[in-house]
Amino acid sequence: MKKTIFIIGLIAAILTLWSCEEDFIEPNQLETNQVSQKNELIIHKSKLQNKSFISESLINNVIGNDSVRKMQVYTPPGYDRKRAEGYPVVYLLHGEPFSEKAFIDIKAWDEFAASQSVLSPERDDPPEGFRLWVDNLIETGKMEPMIIVMPNAMTYPYGFSMYSNSILNGNFEDYIVYDLVNFMDKRYNTIASNEGRAVIGYSQGGYAAFKFGLKYPDIFGAVASHSGLLLVDAVLSMGEVIIAENPDGFTGPDPAKFLTSAGYAFSAAWSPNLNNPPFYVDLPFEWPSPIPIPEVSAKWYQNDVFTLLDTHVDNFKSLKGIYFDVGDYDELGMNLAYPYIFQKLDAYEINYTFESFPGGHFDKTFSRLAVSLEFCSSALKSE
Repeated sequence: MKKTIFIIGLIAAILTLWSCEEDFIEPNQLETNQVSQKNELIIHKSKLQNKSFISESLINNVIGNDSVRKMQVYTPPGYDRKRAEGYPVVYLLHGEPFSEKAFIDIKAWDEFAASQSVLSPERDDPPEGFRLWVDNLIETGKMEPMIIVMPNAMTYPYGFSMYSNSILNGNFEDYIVYDLVNFMDKRYNTIASNEGRAVIGYSQGGYAAFKFGLKYPDIFGAVASHSGLLLVDAVLSMGEVIIAENPDGFTGPDPAKFLTSAGYAFSAAWSPNLNNPPFYVDLPFEWPSPIPIPEVSAKWYQNDVFTLLDTHVDNFKSLKGIYFDVGDYDELGMNLAYPYIFQKLDAYEINYTFESFPGGHFDKTFSRLAVSLEFCSSALKSE
């Protein structure tokens, strides 16, 4: 009987400790120990941790993408789970490489750059690493102490999910906007409202940041886009280039054909067709014609932030801050599309901040990210 009671007690203790997992402090995670007359004050170092959770929105998707999603979570120096005032959260969305480690692992970038003929990123990764780099932004007053979460939004085999809901890929939009946001609010001491949430993204993540701001101003209060696809016509106008990549017809995604592979990925996100094997997508071009197919293009426009602006003006105006930038030498020509964005934003009298810089699609990643983090921090803090 005593043995049984002991086992039950041991199990209960283990379960209690397990549920309090986030409360543990490892010795190497302590900055300083200061002893007062009444208690011991523990000041935490910042942390950068691997996390994962199950996204309900991605369960049982047709193509078989994993519903268990990895992420990197940064918590600032002095992070206190019981602080009365919660912490703002930045949702930092990757483009390529398709990984939750896109901003923290230079090796992943080196491998990606070596495989590309169209994009040759020249990043300015901080030598001290992501965590200490963000620490410095906080210590120098460029941003408030904020939580930064970097989720994985890769889809197999297409790579790009475009952070969109798809009957083929799964609901990657809902995964971020609902599942991930809810996970963070339950597990961390967040400001659980749009007043405390910003979304920043690069490339496809930059597209998603604008789209989420347009559609979910009740979830996110500020948005920032770096080299984002803000005009779908920028892709639909590349028919001749995509046809030239495929002189013998469309045969599927090919790592050596960046634009073709992107076309399949965008189609998996925006124009999937479960009755069209083996790739289960409707491409916007019918080889060998470079002219976009109207029926397919219409589906793409439903996901186009330039088009969505017309029906979501008030949503965008309600945001506390809108920032975007692009390189003057963007290899994909995003900079050529942006004047149309300016024209529409100005016509609707939407306040925004735009900057250009001498560089390409992924160049100067961290110097640009420093700008958007400071911008969003300031926007969320403003009354």
